[in-house]
Amino acid sequence: MMLLAALMVAADVPDPAPALAAVKTCDRGEMKTLIGNEPHRRTEFAAAAYAEQRAIAQERSTLLAAAPTGAPASASGQATTATALAQLDARQKLLDDARATEKSWRDLFDEVRADYLANCTTGKRNAEN
Repeated sequence: MMLLAALMVAADVPDPAPALAAVKTCDRGEMKTLIGNEPHRRTEFAAAAYAEQRAIAQERSTLLAAAPTGAPASASGQATTATALAQLDARQKLLDDARATEKSWRDLFDEVRADYLANCTTGKRNAEN
């Protein structure tokens, strides 16, 4: 579960307000900073997501390998295994949610960047902005 906590910190998807404001006002400096920082932020997220997915898979494999395969398990053993599997499923759901949120951020960021390139680099925005 420790990896999940690290993932959630790494998956702290940026607030879209600065990016939206920067493209609205054609703030070149802010857009340059955002665009420059994004690849590193994406790498950190991908590394944390990979580590968590790998940990979940390893723990599930270990848990299932340790479960008795021939003789019936005791009721307490079955309950312990079921509880552990439920915890792994919960971690997987959190990871899936983090990935979905990250994908939404990436889609938005790519649209903001495209908007900036289409409307700000050619002097098309209104002069008052």
